Amino acid sequence: MNTTYFKATIREITYAWGKFISIVLIILLGSLLYVGIRATGPDLDNSADQYFAHQNLGDMRVTSTLGLNNRDLRLIRTDPKVQIAEPSHMVTVKKSPNQVVQVYSYAKSAKLNQLKLVSGHLPQKADQIVLDQKAKDYKIGDRYRLPATDGLTTKTFKVVGFVNSPLFVSSTDRGTTNVGSGQVNYFAYAPAAAFNQKAYAAIAVRFNNTAHLTAGTSKYNQQVDHDKARLESKLKQRPAQRRSEMIDPQLKKVDQQLGQLQK
Repeated sequence: MNTTYFKATIREITYAWGKFISIVLIILLGSLLYVGIRATGPDLDNSADQYFAHQNLGDMRVTSTLGLNNRDLRLIRTDPKVQIAEPSHMVTVKKSPNQVVQVYSYAKSAKLNQLKLVSGHLPQKADQIVLDQKAKDYKIGDRYRLPATDGLTTKTFKVVGFVNSPLFVSSTDRGTTNVGSGQVNYFAYAPAAAFNQKAYAAIAVRFNNTAHLTAGTSKYNQQVDHDKARLESKLKQRPAQRRSEMIDPQLKKVDQQLGQLQK
């Protein structure tokens, strides 16, 4: 029975060589694709981890719709698992009807989320700015003008360089916003001296128990999620407190004025 089946199989292959070779090639291609994906995945993880490590990407960013202040910063820095916590400013600007830009503060002393210089140099004066590589309409030496914007003391800058930011892994997506079209076209970095915001837009955080883990892996994500949950618990009361910090002084002024009117 086995011999008969074997002979029938050979006969079928002999009569349809083209079909047999096609099936073999499909199986071979599938195997090679599977092996390639399995081999490439770890390489991509290692490449990303090396880039993030070189640019000192933070493990997480703390943000708030009401902004953050030094009280939030102190709470984060006193967490036993936090190694570094660095605040930064940011404004979203509708530069033109079809162009939305997010301008971040740059500090030479910052250790986290360091920029990768593509060309030119990093800002050294309050009126200097570096742009995202996506800002194709500008070149080094150009004047970069922004409309009057709350949070910025300077409206006209000189373009001194182009950079990549570890905050943006995608080469095309720069995030969304509630300004303009809702899509951020590109980012820019200006010195912290160009900002006059009292509140911080974000606080970058590096934990002291993630350095030995590869970014993006399940072990890294689990550790960061654990640290993040503990930090969120520590900051749980801050939204209500922050709201009171902003509203109570204004309500006090209103009460004083009402009292004067009633006299």
